[in-house]
Amino acid sequence: MRNVKASPVYVTFWGTRGSIPTPGAGTEKYGGNTSCVSVRHADTLVILDAGTGLRNLGLDLVRQYARSTRGMNLHLLLSHTHWDHIQGLPFFAPAYIAGTRLTVYGSRKKGNFLESILRGQMDLNYFPIELNELAADIAIREISETKPLTIGDFSITWEEQVAHPGGSVRYCIECGKKKIVYASDVELDKIFPPRGERNRANRQLTEKYCSMVHGADLLIADGQYTEADYPAKVNFGHSSIEMVAQIAQEEKVKQLAIFHHEPQYSDATLDRIWADLSPKYSFASPPMNLFWAREGMTLAI
Repeated sequence: MRNVKASPVYVTFWGTRGSIPTPGAGTEKYGGNTSCVSVRHADTLVILDAGTGLRNLGLDLVRQYARSTRGMNLHLLLSHTHWDHIQGLPFFAPAYIAGTRLTVYGSRKKGNFLESILRGQMDLNYFPIELNELAADIAIREISETKPLTIGDFSITWEEQVAHPGGSVRYCIECGKKKIVYASDVELDKIFPPRGERNRANRQLTEKYCSMVHGADLLIADGQYTEADYPAKVNFGHSSIEMVAQIAQEEKVKQLAIFHHEPQYSDATLDRIWADLSPKYSFASPPMNLFWAREGMTLAI
């Protein structure tokens, strides 16, 4: 019997940029592809979001399965359907291979509209191949709000995030005693004091967020702006790095990956921000490893 507690969970970042792909010399270190993260344990693979980083994940999977007689069984959890989180799907190589099973999960609030959105971006006016022409067996499912989703050894819960235009979903993936939270595209500065109003609705939102991230081995969090830049970006639906880090430290998060990097922030800018902030959390009690998510990075949890 496999020891779930002892065997690691591998988290790989395939796309870490927010809003729009940003290829070029200035983004080589942290990457220019948009949101995509894979979480693997043994033979189970869960994919978080389908930004342009999904393309490289797909190519890697095709190489891995080239000599296998087994088809791929893949699970894609979408936080929401803004372009930077779905644009990789038409370029996902496993979707063109017969025998692949791809299950796409999304918010129940989208209902049947989720499928129409994914089909819409592959309309012939935008893309030469339609969704129903893909060779893979693709199923689109809504996630139950009350019942955890079980995929292999993963137990997955989720919550709606309202502080983002059109809404988004955050996911908590647990495997044995390991806990990984993916919480991109939410404007925490609006719902947490001092910027948020101190009302009952806000308290409910903050308590739910804190409960989900508390004690996480890894929190992958939207930190698109610095605190200095945030006032010009209010209502854009993204958090300041300082707010995310403060909350994570208070909730005893062990590792915080700042994610969904601002397109205008170069590698040099991100390095400077990290150098300014990281010592505060490295020497805190308890210490927290604060780092910037980087395309191609794999962590063993």
